[in-house]
Amino acid sequence: MRCDSCLLPEPAAPVRLSHNVGMLFMRREYSTEGELCRSCLNRALFHHTLRNVTLGWWGTISFCMTWYFLFSNLVNYFRARSELGQMKPREAPRPPASGEEAARVLQPFEHNIRMQLRMGDSPGDIAREMARIHRVDAASAERFVASVQASEAEAVSEA
Repeated sequence: MRCDSCLLPEPAAPVRLSHNVGMLFMRREYSTEGELCRSCLNRALFHHTLRNVTLGWWGTISFCMTWYFLFSNLVNYFRARSELGQMKPREAPRPPASGEEAARVLQPFEHNIRMQLRMGDSPGDIAREMARIHRVDAASAERFVASVQASEAEAVSEA
């Protein structure tokens, strides 16, 4: 399972949390919906509760909706925490992939790396992000990004 917010392979539970912003004669609703891990779930609850408490009261309908969202968010939060508690504990993390295995893991994302390089992203930043998301060691990710960058430069010089 993978968290929709942080994209880490953590146990995640489906949840929907909302907040209301009252503007005297109008109001807006914002929500977070998806499968969230424990830390992202806590962060989302804090985010929506803080905004409900500070921005939700300004208007008659908004006043009522704020109470509804506060109660609904708590119910959804505790239901999701209960689901997370029933899931199997996570296995010991596997060691990051390296060498040929890392190249095999990163190969499907070569196009994404090319696009990020074309947009001017730093190769070091791209490699760190790929290493974090795909659980490969940093040196292997840097080598892979460097090889993609070299092939990209070669393709440009041929054209």
